[in-house]
Amino acid sequence: MSDDNYPVFNTGQPEEELPESIITLIGELIKRDNVESVSCPFNNSKVWRLLVAEQVRRAEQTGKPLQQVFTLSGPDSGFGFDPADWGGKVHVPYEGASMADLFIAPKWRNFIRETHSATLSTSYHYLLVQRDLGELHCATRRDISDGWLLYQSTRPYLKLDVFGEKYLHERTNAH
Repeated sequence: MSDDNYPVFNTGQPEEELPESIITLIGELIKRDNVESVSCPFNNSKVWRLLVAEQVRRAEQTGKPLQQVFTLSGPDSGFGFDPADWGGKVHVPYEGASMADLFIAPKWRNFIRETHSATLSTSYHYLLVQRDLGELHCATRRDISDGWLLYQSTRPYLKLDVFGEKYLHERTNAH
């Protein structure tokens, strides 16, 4: 079963609430040059309208395909709506969450403090999470509101190869 075909959109799933301060921050972060991909495992149409609008804007500006110019990954449980209705394209993982420059972490996502410092720079540049992971040697920490914190990697930004295209390209063209 392909990740892109599971689950269907318009699942009837109830929307998940997010504080307005978090939605506003997401809208600000996605305008940054060092956010070229977002993983948001929340079924919240207000957030997804922002994300899709940014994806469409970047695609129109550059002429590149939607997922190439601004990669979006959604919740593995699907959406109660279809982002394609707004002109966007979203990857829905079969299970779990995808890595991205900006990861909006759900409460169910566990982080192991000892290994998380390395993960912050290799799996995401920004981590928006609803719990305090404490000080991380490779990131700044900012208290947002309502128990949410933003961690930003202090390492130089490196574009993530979210779906392994560079890896696949190198392997395919190696022979």
